Amino acid sequence: MKRIYLDHAATTLLLPAAKAAMEEWLSSGNASSLYSEGRAAKAKVDEAREVLSLALGCLFAEVIFTSGATEAASMAIIGSALGNAQQGRNRVLMSAAEHPCVLQTRPILERLGYLVELVPVDREARIDLGCLEDQISDDVLLVCAMHANNELGTFSDIPWVARICELTESMLFVDAVQSFGAQPLPLDGINLLAVTGHKIGGPKGAGALFIRAGTKIEPIIAGGGQERELRGGTENVSAIAGFAAAVAHREPPNRLARDAFQRAIGGAVMSATDVLPGHCHVRFPGLDGETVVIRLDREGISASSGAACSSGSTEASQVLLACGYSQEEAKEGVRFTFGPQSSVEEAEEAAARVNRVVSGLREAKN
Repeated sequence: MKRIYLDHAATTLLLPAAKAAMEEWLSSGNASSLYSEGRAAKAKVDEAREVLSLALGCLFAEVIFTSGATEAASMAIIGSALGNAQQGRNRVLMSAAEHPCVLQTRPILERLGYLVELVPVDREARIDLGCLEDQISDDVLLVCAMHANNELGTFSDIPWVARICELTESMLFVDAVQSFGAQPLPLDGINLLAVTGHKIGGPKGAGALFIRAGTKIEPIIAGGGQERELRGGTENVSAIAGFAAAVAHREPPNRLARDAFQRAIGGAVMSATDVLPGHCHVRFPGLDGETVVIRLDREGISASSGAACSSGSTEASQVLLACGYSQEEAKEGVRFTFGPQSSVEEAEEAAARVNRVVSGLREAKN
């Protein structure tokens, strides 16, 4: 039985161009060294930075390489808190449907003396703009709002969020991990933005943080002064090269495959029409999502029941709970995500297998 991979939101397949770029630089010199091998490695990192800055639409010096989106988010949020501790702003607002890498900074912020508040989201995980307007004030240092939700694939209106932040001169951090390469996002009004390589066909272990010029931020990793003295540690030249190659060769997910799957599936499709082209989130009422995922694996389908970092958890989806679903309902969701390589034929075969598994589980339950 041919396996069908439908978890591209967790990680994508490595592009051949990215693999080739990584192999070329696996034995690179230290990019901080002055001799020729070091200078060559530094030139490659700078070349990659240029690729990222062009893709993001920012200045060359506004791109900081990290080990991935989680580190980029921590650098943005905790680094901002450290860098602006004397500004008289002691509140941080976060969308209630943010990724765990954002939400889990809350205890650290609170130890630093900040008050963290969650901003409600609607039924499809979009930040509630009216609530944000009500909650924001001159004492808010930072607002955290993701562009596209990692589970449902729905978009929040980040340009409007940015306008709200500008009213109080609050900083704005955006998690653009899922949307990068699939949906453009102007950087107007955004101070900090995180992306990562392994969501667009690049390697794991390479990400980037956009830091708008003039944004005050302190490093959270001390070291030798790499990355404009904001992120210590020897540069992972191979991974950075692979990341840049993936950016240069990236393609959006195959929307036709997603649509074919969505038409054929037997569950309750939760995602709205305005979602990432590869996302399809389905609820199977009365069935546990984790159980469905395990049975699908036996049928050769790779899917997930939430954020990849929460795999193995028996807890309900934090995103669906934030959307207003009950504990039981929030355990019924399964996320199917498609990539550029996904085909309509694979999607239709996958839907047939999913429907077969779900029917079998319902019969066994009854």
